[in-house]
Amino acid sequence: MKTTIALLCTILINCLSQAFAQSSRTAINGIIEPYNIAIALDKTTNLIFPYAIKSVDRGSSDVMVQKVPNVENVLQLKAGSASLTPTNLTVITSEGALYSFLLRFNNNPGTLNFKIADLNIPVQQLAIIEGNSSEAKTKDIATRISAKQGFLSRIKENKNGMELELGGIYIHNDQLYFQISLENSTNINYDVDQFQCYIKDAKQSKRTAVQQITLTPVYTIGNKNRIEANSKNTVVLVLDKFTIPDKKYMRIEIQEKNGGRGLNLTIKNKQLLKARTIN
Repeated sequence: MKTTIALLCTILINCLSQAFAQSSRTAINGIIEPYNIAIALDKTTNLIFPYAIKSVDRGSSDVMVQKVPNVENVLQLKAGSASLTPTNLTVITSEGALYSFLLRFNNNPGTLNFKIADLNIPVQQLAIIEGNSSEAKTKDIATRISAKQGFLSRIKENKNGMELELGGIYIHNDQLYFQISLENSTNINYDVDQFQCYIKDAKQSKRTAVQQITLTPVYTIGNKNRIEANSKNTVVLVLDKFTIPDKKYMRIEIQEKNGGRGLNLTIKNKQLLKARTIN
């Protein structure tokens, strides 16, 4: 009898243990564990996200947080007090990912710069962002275009050891992607002062004002600020769709900072209409 009771107790304990384990696993699957980061009083910690930062919430006013001016994906942190107790930080980025961090004070942290995409942080698109134009999809398409072989020909300018060339035009969801290569075959770095696109009249009367419409990219991938000596950069500009009216043309223009190696491309409507679809 005692043996039977002991056996029943063992079976009951095993069943309860299995049920508890299943319940625990279910709970753990729904938890986002925070990533631990140490912050200091007199040192800046940089968090570099793969997409633009949309929302930041700090658990304590003793945490100093700021986005880098004119940069959408870098967040800077400092401790506002040496008595900072462990607290949390929540960041939501434009593709809808939610990141959770646990912050603690250490005035001599071992790491100051975190490239979030390379950290072992499970990321899921959890947030639904109103008006989100799918920046993640745009970035994916632009990245793939940057690696493609150009299909357009003779839309380029060579001057003073520099070359500016339009390799291809693509379209997806009412957005135009311009694949541009910048090549520097000299031993002098090329720092870009201006990189602009606009539509302009093909012929200009002396009596009329210049008619010029500036085109502002909604997204850019690639380094368009500097072309190192003896190197080549590929830049993809993303613009809301448009066509070019008769007697007008599109111009892509770059000017060198403290230099005279300016370059420009002229694009006509018949060339724009050769844009290839990409998914």
